[in-house]
Amino acid sequence: MSSLVDFYNDFITRHGFEERKGIEDTLNNLENGHSVVLKAPTGYGKTTLTMILANAVSSDIDLGSRVIHVLPYRAIVQDLYLKLKNYADRGIIYTKSIGAQDMDYQDSPFFMKKVNVTTLDTFILNLFKLPTVDFKSIFKNYGSHYEFPRALIYSSIVIFDEFHLLGEDGKSLGAGLAALEVLRDAGVPIIVTSATIDKGLEGAIMDKLGKNAKVVNATDFKIDRKLYVNVLEKEEEGISIAEGKVKEGKRVLLVYNTRVWAIEAYKKLKGRGLSPILIHSKFSRKDRIDKVNKINDAKLVVSTQVIEAGIDTSFDVLITEASPSHNLIQRAGRVARYGKGGKGKLEGEVYVFPFSGKVYDEREVEETLERVRELKTIDENLLIERDYTDVIDSMLARDLSVIDNSVFVDSKRVKSLYEEICSITRNASIILGFPPNSNDVNDAIPLTEEEAIKIIESKGSSALVGNGNVKLYNRRCLQLEMLKNDILGVRIQDYNSEIGGVY
Repeated sequence: MSSLVDFYNDFITRHGFEERKGIEDTLNNLENGHSVVLKAPTGYGKTTLTMILANAVSSDIDLGSRVIHVLPYRAIVQDLYLKLKNYADRGIIYTKSIGAQDMDYQDSPFFMKKVNVTTLDTFILNLFKLPTVDFKSIFKNYGSHYEFPRALIYSSIVIFDEFHLLGEDGKSLGAGLAALEVLRDAGVPIIVTSATIDKGLEGAIMDKLGKNAKVVNATDFKIDRKLYVNVLEKEEEGISIAEGKVKEGKRVLLVYNTRVWAIEAYKKLKGRGLSPILIHSKFSRKDRIDKVNKINDAKLVVSTQVIEAGIDTSFDVLITEASPSHNLIQRAGRVARYGKGGKGKLEGEVYVFPFSGKVYDEREVEETLERVRELKTIDENLLIERDYTDVIDSMLARDLSVIDNSVFVDSKRVKSLYEEICSITRNASIILGFPPNSNDVNDAIPLTEEEAIKIIESKGSSALVGNGNVKLYNRRCLQLEMLKNDILGVRIQDYNSEIGGVY
């Protein structure tokens, strides 16, 4: 096979996958030297693109030596990684050289595998001369092999998936846009994809990708479905509706904007004799994987916004807290995703209960609710264009571009930048919280600096895991202070696989 389209045709013919014109157009544009923004609806099957490119790079095409698939959250990296490995075991992907890498999982150091799944944090740090494998060595002034992962990145095809989620954090968006610019200048084939890229974000992306980039709107596939949308007056109504719909035999997804509310709802529903699964960001790696694997068989799932990206399953009913249009569209994308409903058409129900006032901008949420009432459905027409001018961390983006472009700038410069702002990929850094009697990172949960500081202030040095004899002075950037002093993390109060971390 001589072209990416040949690999596409071989893939869908040999394995019986449905044709996707958006994927075919993306591959054709990529081969003709264009970076691509693929705007495809939820349920489109964008993972197919990664599998086809995996087969292409395994056959030593000229376009790239490997594929790097970048996701915004570590919670969904393992899901895609295991899914791709399963396809490889079945012979659908022609290589078994598939790996994952994030801040505490190094199955593919430096992106050496043919197919690599990684988080934005890990990708950005490796690209801008702070390889995560050498992270501790760098901050203890032992040096770094930073050009090795950069060389592998620059010879790859890079996919930025669920890019819309970067728009919720100024540093993430600034770093992501800087990455697009430097990869474009190096001639790296780039694909940016999401179901909810509004015109404002599309403009910011295209500005970095340049005039040679193409936008592919995947309009060839649309789920023929009917969503019956209702706006509720009280949050409590959602609990009762969830109970009733499960008893009717329907699969129900209940989504909250905050972990506290999700846990409360989980306890209430369990107390009513139901068997819900709870999903949020404060579970250990192994429990997170276990829960994701159980989703397809669950009749009732209670979740935070982590369900919005990378979870390929379908529910009959969504009951959700009001949220911005981008989030609401992604949540509704988990309803009537596949399979037939009555009269040959997919049918689903969506119930939206009042906003708690936490996490999101209240004005944007209210505007979204007004549009829901007006449109009486939730689809791409609901999407509200945001102004990202004041969101993007432009100074960070400029600093990263300078670091990449200058051969005279080594990891010391980006190390100094990291120490100055405490993170180059998100506004909140991540510190590991270890449950009692375990120092295994697979048992740990992610904590923000603020959460970790509160634990240390209440427990003192006994809260520190790995080296409790050190007094921490730098509370402005706790994660680096802990790293330099060989502290693994902090000890949380308790943990269980049902509720997650207690701290």
